[in-house]
Amino acid sequence: MPVTLYLWWMVSNGILAYFSIDFFLSITQTDGKKHIPILLAVTIVLTAAVTRWQIPGTFWLEIPLWMVYAVVFIKIRWTDLLAPMSILFTLRTFAEGFTAVLTAYAAAHWNLPFDGTLVQIVLSLSLDILFLLLLVWIQKRVAFSLQNSISPYLYALLLPGALMVLTIRYGLRLDSPSFAQYLFSFRRDGSFTALLLLSGAAVVFFIMIEIVCKVIRLTEQETAVALLTRQLAAQQTYLEEAKTRDAQYSAFQHDIKNHLLVLSGLIQEAKYGAAEQYAVALQAGCSSLTIPVSTGNLILDTLLKEKLGHARYCEIRVDCSVQIPPHFHIEDLDLCVVFSNILDNAITACMQVEQSKRVLSITTKVRANFLVIESTNSVAVSRPIEKGIGLRNIEAISRKYQGITEIENTDGTFRISVLLCTPKQECHA
Repeated sequence: MPVTLYLWWMVSNGILAYFSIDFFLSITQTDGKKHIPILLAVTIVLTAAVTRWQIPGTFWLEIPLWMVYAVVFIKIRWTDLLAPMSILFTLRTFAEGFTAVLTAYAAAHWNLPFDGTLVQIVLSLSLDILFLLLLVWIQKRVAFSLQNSISPYLYALLLPGALMVLTIRYGLRLDSPSFAQYLFSFRRDGSFTALLLLSGAAVVFFIMIEIVCKVIRLTEQETAVALLTRQLAAQQTYLEEAKTRDAQYSAFQHDIKNHLLVLSGLIQEAKYGAAEQYAVALQAGCSSLTIPVSTGNLILDTLLKEKLGHARYCEIRVDCSVQIPPHFHIEDLDLCVVFSNILDNAITACMQVEQSKRVLSITTKVRANFLVIESTNSVAVSRPIEKGIGLRNIEAISRKYQGITEIENTDGTFRISVLLCTPKQECHA
């Protein structure tokens, strides 16, 4: 093999591997940039060995290697790997198939006045560019749908995709040492038939991607509508309870003069013990109606008073220690999205626990240039976390402020930690 072609395959496969890994990390929403050099090095070494010694069947070695590395070192769940890996390796098979057929056809049927190496490089470069453009298209158009964990709908994409890969690779003998001689034996009609079948399979594959993602989006919309309906019902209940609390507070406020008269009379009569007991009872009655909250943000104060008041009304023990430093310039709306979703989820989870075990705690801490919002609450059963719209909204806000969201659900306790960085600060992890 000419040195120029050998070097080209090294560079070409390295570039394709880089963008494939980037696509893979983007779809799985994984911060694994530090793993890119390692995966690139493995890919380039494997490419060099395959190209130099013409080792067959390495395609089937790459798939388990990628999966094992992703699961063990990058910590991605295998259910999140299936859809992006299916797309990547199916596209790679299409690219290899087109390159092999076109190169063999050119070598067998074109009378080239120059070295065929240039033709191979031009054909490979053209298909590599098409491969990268398709990756970008998929990433922009269907990334949200593919970021869902494996669902029954995605099997409609995975199984036919796997069948296409097997059919193309074995039909064209791409993993056989004799695939070049086999493709050179194609007559003109055979080459056209192979290209036509490859093109048809590619079109069908992209139509399948579009259909499956539309089904997933429709399902997501139906789920969102159902969730919104439940949230509206919960908000109606919450409003009724808020009205009850307001009525209780108004009644207490109406009678405060009478309470002060009683206290004044007891003090005048030197009945200090009775006055102290009455004051303690009065303070307990007042604290059951309102929760003192002073975060440094008036809008957040109002939200927390209502949400935590609702939690206490639901007989949940509440611990709140929230402070927003003045130099943290975070939009009020974003703060309300984070805190309201955290508290709504926590209250809902606590309501499924017996009354004596209902606990909710929410705190904030400052770490360097970051604000850490942490909440823990009781849960009935520790189970794998399923991210709904609320948790996704929280993660979106944390990404907006260059932060992260960590979630744990173990031993009957759910914990969520949201790290935010003010956009007007230099942020360093």
